[in-house]
Amino acid sequence: MLLYCLLFTQSYSPYGELFEDAWQPFTKRPRLRISDFAGQRVCFKDVMFPLLPRMRGGLYYNTYVVPGCEHSAMMEAFSEFMLRELGVEQDEFNADKVRVSLLARDTKYRNIINQDELVRAMKTVSFLDVQVVVYKYKAMSFIQQLKHSYNSDLFIGMHGSGLTHSLFLPDWAAVFELHNTGDDRCYHDLARQRGVQYQTWENENKVFPEDEGHHPTLGAHKKFTNYAFDIEEFMRIIMRLADDVLSRKRAWKKPEPLLRDEL
Repeated sequence: MLLYCLLFTQSYSPYGELFEDAWQPFTKRPRLRISDFAGQRVCFKDVMFPLLPRMRGGLYYNTYVVPGCEHSAMMEAFSEFMLRELGVEQDEFNADKVRVSLLARDTKYRNIINQDELVRAMKTVSFLDVQVVVYKYKAMSFIQQLKHSYNSDLFIGMHGSGLTHSLFLPDWAAVFELHNTGDDRCYHDLARQRGVQYQTWENENKVFPEDEGHHPTLGAHKKFTNYAFDIEEFMRIIMRLADDVLSRKRAWKKPEPLLRDEL
């Protein structure tokens, strides 16, 4: 593909390496930085600019989603394209098992206080294959993260950017945003656009924040604390989601390849 990717940054910090693999499907050429052309006039014959991160009306954050709209063809195509071009495939398909991934956080806030107890409770269910993962790029590359997500049937995590992996779950999967910390549309809308089932915590009387939360400037804030969850209520939701996932896995049929007429 005769395409160059120009990064609008002057930094050569390791930040760019976090998603270095994500450029591979688009170009095999070296990535360029705008600082490489400092003091020069650059002309483009053809150019395409991205939407700004978190821009009003942009993609993912602040996306205007029509009520009831789901299964965005664009989101599904993007997911399929990235996984195919990066060589990410499904492991052996088992319609009688639910592969559960609990995404743990290596951060100060939004940790699951009783995470070990929740994991032990899930492991008592014979058809749940439970793993705890931490998506840190130094320990797990972006492609490795995608492979794990794509081979997850039930993806669980606290509110946070790790839930963007909802984009790369298989068609029959479900995502359980354990607590949305008051941001109730963000990952709900993302999962809906991708076309996977979404769930968040339902009973606020059965979740126990460590404290009121401490935003550095705004004071009390739900995103700046840690949470414990009622185990019985947690398992009630898990079993319902697992049943839904199994039903979809058993009904799922591999899409037929598109037939194309060659000239």
